[in-house]
Amino acid sequence: MEPAIIDQLFSRPAPSRPSALGYGNFADTLNTLEKAISPGPYILGERFSAADVYMGSAIGWGYMMKAVEPRPAFSAYLAKVSQRPAYQRATAQSEVLTPKKA
Repeated sequence: MEPAIIDQLFSRPAPSRPSALGYGNFADTLNTLEKAISPGPYILGERFSAADVYMGSAIGWGYMMKAVEPRPAFSAYLAKVSQRPAYQRATAQSEVLTPKKA
């Protein structure tokens, strides 16, 4: 997910051979992710895993950078992941440690 978002942010053209990047292309990456999270509530169904930590943060970062277009499935998934206590603790710590702009 991360390489696809970076390529999108830098407006890198899709390769002539989608397999050359290892992830295909940006659209395929988002469509595949949407299929993976749609049965839900998590990637492994009812079981929360490290894959959800990674994908939830990737979607959130993609939204923040405006590289990933909002989709109902992504927004619902991100809402579920962000309700987890560890996510909320990490967000609170990040806010404390992030310098405020003057």
